[in-house]
Amino acid sequence: MSLHLNVSNLIVLADVIQLMNRSNMDVRRHGQVFVTGIILTLLGATLPANAQLGSGMGGGNPLGGGKDERPKYRPPVIERRDDLEPVVSVDIVGNRTVTRDKILATIATRPGRGFDPEIVQADVRKLSTTGWFQNVRTYRKPVPGGVAVTFEVFELPRIQYIKFVGNKKESDRKLLKKCELKEDEPLHRYRVEEAKRRLEEYYTQRGYGDAEIEIEEGITPESNGVVFAIYEGQMQRVWKTNFVGNTFVSAARLKTQIESKPGILYFYKGKVDKEQIDEDVNRLYAYYRSFGYFKARISRTLEFGDSGKWLSITFVIDEGPRYQIRNVSIVGNQNFTTESLAAQLELRSGEMFDAQRMNMDLNALRDAYGSQGYIHADVQADPRFLEEPGQLDLVYNINEGEAFRAGRIIVNIEGENPHTRSSVVLNRMSIKTGDILDIREIRASERRIGSSQIFMANPAMGVMPSIEIRAPEVDESYEYANQPASPNAPRMSQNPQGRAPRY
Repeated sequence: MSLHLNVSNLIVLADVIQLMNRSNMDVRRHGQVFVTGIILTLLGATLPANAQLGSGMGGGNPLGGGKDERPKYRPPVIERRDDLEPVVSVDIVGNRTVTRDKILATIATRPGRGFDPEIVQADVRKLSTTGWFQNVRTYRKPVPGGVAVTFEVFELPRIQYIKFVGNKKESDRKLLKKCELKEDEPLHRYRVEEAKRRLEEYYTQRGYGDAEIEIEEGITPESNGVVFAIYEGQMQRVWKTNFVGNTFVSAARLKTQIESKPGILYFYKGKVDKEQIDEDVNRLYAYYRSFGYFKARISRTLEFGDSGKWLSITFVIDEGPRYQIRNVSIVGNQNFTTESLAAQLELRSGEMFDAQRMNMDLNALRDAYGSQGYIHADVQADPRFLEEPGQLDLVYNINEGEAFRAGRIIVNIEGENPHTRSSVVLNRMSIKTGDILDIREIRASERRIGSSQIFMANPAMGVMPSIEIRAPEVDESYEYANQPASPNAPRMSQNPQGRAPRY
């Protein structure tokens, strides 16, 4: 089990010691706590002198204390059989743009080796998958001293030109960039079909819902280039969006859940995208189901104006009944009482189903376990529908796993010129060696380090301190593994009271 703390220019590593419940003896397993970030690594004093970073941080044994036993790379060896006729020569014919040396470097058949039909067929398959040729044939000819092998290749035509016909609203330069084809590359029918699909998708996103694109040239063996014939049609925009049948929430609220709606001043955004309209139907389904309307039915109608430029969208909603929770139960808990866990829940029997509140309760249960060392406790919600209409039972299934203590903590600091001491990081962590792991304290330490303004923290770029937990790759033991936990270390509570803080 390993704890991984990721900071933009900081790396923290810590061992994790597993606790055995219902026993007077501490039996520990070890992992590591990594903090990813920079290149230069500073190791804490508790790390053995020969320890190395593992799991993507460098080679060697990730837990240290041993030799790197990984096998050395050995190049493949092509064995020569004495009973095979020797290959006297290998000739390449039919190639125009692909050089002979490039082809010979791809195949395994060589002068001086024995002629093996299986190797020749493997060479044919390899050449066929390079994307250079339409077809590859081989010929074998007896000659004095052995056989001569000839590879006849039929190259794919090269794209000599790419043209667009009929486009008036979109420039050739823009369409060429969107289709992702280039001159002088091999002319593949599949690539041309993909280019057509990209152009259709581009026109749809631009509001040309009636645009049609045909491939005039580029899919036959005689083609020398690619030509697309384009009918753009008119740009279509959303004039208004209506909702019919909604009683649970207002139309204004439902508009916040969809993307297909009039643009600003009707000309900025608001372009018609039929795929997006279908996705909006799915968004409305998800919204209603999150509030317990599991039998809601939603459809849409599209109506264009006389000019064909403006579209009115109407979403027709049949909400159906809202489901009520008949009973809330917790199963699988062994180390904590059902009453103490139920006290963490806000969504209770007799209330209407609410997915957001259910997810908050899931996090509360996970925090309740995570605060007592059960950092891998698996808690899942299982709404079970009953025969009675509009009724369901909500069951929380718990797989507790095992509890863990924090072991050795190692700080790695990276950057162009790292000079921060490890103690600066350790002083901002509320988890110490021997403590029962508390997921809430780990998050608090993460925020504390991020807000210290010592290390890079840029949420917009995804560069933020983070702590991850990993399983150990190698089962190692250290000196303090057999030592009891610190007498001042907190002990696990078998009956947590009160509501766990939420983050």
